[in-house]
Amino acid sequence: MSASARLFARRLAQLALLCTAVSAAQAAPRHSEAQLQAWVHEASAGLDSHATEALAQIEGADRRLLAVRAYLRAGDTLPQRWSWSAQRLADYASTPEGRAANADIDAVDAAFAADNPGFALEVNRQPRSLELQLAHWNQNASVKAVATSLIESLEERFAGSARKPAAAELRAALIAWTPAVAATLAAPGLSAHGQGRAFDFQVLHEGRVIAGLDAAAARRQWDEAGWTQKLHQAMTAARGRFTGPLQSPYEPWHYAYNP
Repeated sequence: MSASARLFARRLAQLALLCTAVSAAQAAPRHSEAQLQAWVHEASAGLDSHATEALAQIEGADRRLLAVRAYLRAGDTLPQRWSWSAQRLADYASTPEGRAANADIDAVDAAFAADNPGFALEVNRQPRSLELQLAHWNQNASVKAVATSLIESLEERFAGSARKPAAAELRAALIAWTPAVAATLAAPGLSAHGQGRAFDFQVLHEGRVIAGLDAAAARRQWDEAGWTQKLHQAMTAARGRFTGPLQSPYEPWHYAYNP
């Protein structure tokens, strides 16, 4: 390679690096963690104590702000929807409601096994604790992606303002915002799993999960393999209190339970 060619190649590489840096800078949120936390503080003022206590356990101001949006949208229904206490979770299996849910799940299991010899269903029958919901929220990649999109939207919304948005403006923007693709988790405390109002089913073959809870593999493992329809048929045959599956986000394994 000639000297001029090498020089051109170096300059081309430098230009590519510069473009990458500029794109990254443009994509990155313009507000610091402290500034985003100030937004969290402003928007969450006056929320139910359940919500504020949960926010203190969420990692990252972006994930907190996304949770604040859910809590604001829940409004006055938040206390009634909030996940059960540890004591109520511990007592659940022995309550009439818990026994009825187990019986309905058993009926679905039996109908599925009868129609699909060699295959079985697996389901966690215990409602999901707030602690587990918080752990999932702090680690989930889809939550991070949606939270980043929310921050970008808010920054664009208030970019032309010479002052920081008032609390009422910020709350209104949070409530009105809708993500292009929903996160795969409800905000901690508001999951239907937290009150035994939803259950997730997996398909097993010889003890191995062949259709699980991976959103990225839902179409392949469930729809294309036929398990979406087969699970729904078992639900229908069992004539229980299940409705579904969940459509947004799309989870063919997730069925609401109406005791």
